Amino acid sequence: MRRFLLPLAFLLVLAASACGGNGSTGTDGTPSSAAAQAVSNAGQKSSDAGSARVSFTADFTGSASGTMTGEGEFSNREGHLTLQMSDLGGGAFGSGQAELVFSDLVYYMKLPEGAGLPVPPGKEWFKIDLKQLGQTQGLNLEQLTQLSQSDPSQALDFLQGASDDFHEVGTEEVRGEPTTHYAGTIDLNMVAENAPADLAEQYKKLAELVPSSSVPMDVWIGDEGYVHRLRFEQKLAAGSSMTMEEELYDWGTDINVTVPSEDQVVDLTQLLGQS
Repeated sequence: MRRFLLPLAFLLVLAASACGGNGSTGTDGTPSSAAAQAVSNAGQKSSDAGSARVSFTADFTGSASGTMTGEGEFSNREGHLTLQMSDLGGGAFGSGQAELVFSDLVYYMKLPEGAGLPVPPGKEWFKIDLKQLGQTQGLNLEQLTQLSQSDPSQALDFLQGASDDFHEVGTEEVRGEPTTHYAGTIDLNMVAENAPADLAEQYKKLAELVPSSSVPMDVWIGDEGYVHRLRFEQKLAAGSSMTMEEELYDWGTDINVTVPSEDQVVDLTQLLGQS
């Protein structure tokens, strides 16, 4: 059972990170360039909106090569996504559509057939409390942290690390909305400095663990100041890499996230303890 844990955790945290996260509060590390300031301000304004819909594509090279797509909605640290993973890892994650519901660090996932982790009779969802999982299973949470940040986990928080090399590329439409396209690098050390206290340590570990603490990123910002699209490429472990593009829209829309009932859920932590 343990051999399925990291791939499953990877999918959970990757998908959830596509929904962004809590807003960061800026510190004295305010960017000095106008473009970097625009990117940082857009990240903060988008975070403050609290909710949005999202659509994303993640292309992987290396040991788990392939493409994963998804769409859904989030409100602060809660969200719901549908995922298509049949092309990921040569079909290792099953065929068909998966579902993910998350609330803070607790994730619920309904896997497609052939994913290699069968659900016990009468259950439909796996429940994974990442904090509890690390405490009870002796997992390397730093490794999980690195995996979860493969995409700009807490994507909007990442924009608080906009370096002064950000520059304006031009103007483009995203989903019919006029936007300004910026490109530059995100400094993970700056993200850690500007992050809220409960996330700062996590980002510090990330900056130490990833192959590079500087992440190239493109950001499309609408006339109203919200982020409409993000695109970046990041190196992963063992020579792998991932290119992620996500579109964010309907900022401030009403979102209602329903967590699966307990009678539909099997706790993965307990299941691992029995194996």
